[in-house]
Amino acid sequence: MDDNNGIKAVFFDLGKVLLSFNHANIVERLLSNTDADGDTKTSLFTFLFDARDGLCNLYDEGLISSPDFYREINSRFSLNASYGDFTGLWNDIFTENKDVSALMDEVRKRRPVYLLSNVNELHWEFCRAKFDALKRMDGWVLSYEIKSKKPKAAIYRAALEMAGAGPGESVFIDDLAENTEAAEKNGIKGITFMGAADLRERLLRAGLIQKG
Repeated sequence: MDDNNGIKAVFFDLGKVLLSFNHANIVERLLSNTDADGDTKTSLFTFLFDARDGLCNLYDEGLISSPDFYREINSRFSLNASYGDFTGLWNDIFTENKDVSALMDEVRKRRPVYLLSNVNELHWEFCRAKFDALKRMDGWVLSYEIKSKKPKAAIYRAALEMAGAGPGESVFIDDLAENTEAAEKNGIKGITFMGAADLRERLLRAGLIQKG
């Protein structure tokens, strides 16, 4: 595609695209002040991150407050951490994928760029303050604010509304195929993230960055 490809906006995912993290590391950090064994670590991981019943599903959709999220975890797993300590343990787990940030900046020379992310309040506040790449974006569509998370249709509709884009006029980059497939069903062209080098080639072919 060339510069007349009809794309009005490009959406990037946060976790595992712009920023790297590992859920297992979160569990290790949260239990660092306890005598937790392997079974406890497995139980906490499931309690938080189970795809259907994990507490993070509610938290990422803004259906439970940050203090209540902490209280639910602490009451069950006795973290031996105050709320303030908990926020530090919960938050400081991200590293920037600078190759992707650089690609984002290249895209932004030609198109508005937005964040479209399943993210909770504490993680977002921490990441926005720490990573300048997020401050350079033109806007954010956040699951905890929208009260809907990928791959649900409502969050994609909110993204299109923010960007003022119609069907086929935007692109979304996410590490999970189920999310890019859902984007396609909701009028957003999907790119499943397979690494920065592959993404560069995909963006070049789409006319969203230039060689050189």
